[in-house]
Amino acid sequence: MKNYFKKTFSALVLIIFLIIPGKTVAQYVPLKFIVISDIHISSDQSKDDRLKTFINDFNQGKFSDIDLLAITGDNVSSYYSDKNGGDGFDNNRTLKLMSMLKELKKPYLIALGNNDYKIDRNKDSDAPFTIDEINEIEKLWKDHAGLEPYYSMEINGYKMIVLNSMRGMYLNRRFDPDQMNWFADQMKDNLPVFLFLHHPFQSDNFKIWAKPKDLAKPESEEKYFAILSKYKSNIKGIFVGHGHMWIFDTLFNTIPIYETASFGEGSGLNYYRVSVDESGKVSVEKNSK
Repeated sequence: MKNYFKKTFSALVLIIFLIIPGKTVAQYVPLKFIVISDIHISSDQSKDDRLKTFINDFNQGKFSDIDLLAITGDNVSSYYSDKNGGDGFDNNRTLKLMSMLKELKKPYLIALGNNDYKIDRNKDSDAPFTIDEINEIEKLWKDHAGLEPYYSMEINGYKMIVLNSMRGMYLNRRFDPDQMNWFADQMKDNLPVFLFLHHPFQSDNFKIWAKPKDLAKPESEEKYFAILSKYKSNIKGIFVGHGHMWIFDTLFNTIPIYETASFGEGSGLNYYRVSVDESGKVSVEKNSK
């Protein structure tokens, strides 16, 4: 299996400095990627077919210029249909998901969402999770998908940071202290960054991102917001899911935040197409075909 989300891509050049009389101009390496969210692979064959169609579009050249596919959580509706039902594709939704993604001929990254932490369909994904439940599910994702709970990779000189908004649930928060210490260290190299995580958070303007109780807020996630504030000029965009809606806002009047409509629900194939040009300008196009 191609563990693309574990692989680190090294860009030969991040910024080429063009020397012009009296001026230095920074030139960035172009980057293009697609973002989807909330696939919700389950026993519903239509969701399998939807993802397979999208992967086939990639492999047939429709997205030949795309460097990466990013998925911002709720990849499955629950890890198992029945936790005692074995690891067949009809029961282990994660193995079924990975069997489809291994056919993708492009790198990809995956964030984990609340449904990805459900051991089976009998667990409420919005209920509290104990540290033991969190550790159990993360071990399964590591064993069956090679996936760490949070991680980073570099591609074309950009750092892609995948955060986990479920690891703090045993503390009635979104983020755990170890992850936030790691996040702060990741930002120190001063690279341009894109962030990917499942749950939305409080932004500059009132937006109905999701249920209010699901939002990360400054009063409970002080370190998270402090890191975002400190490095706001480096963060080129944040992509979230969970709310199943097309939502856009900013944070600190600087950082663009995008919520992606559910890929697994509805009639269209919902995704963002993100392009960064040589000047570093970021363009985000909403698509629903």
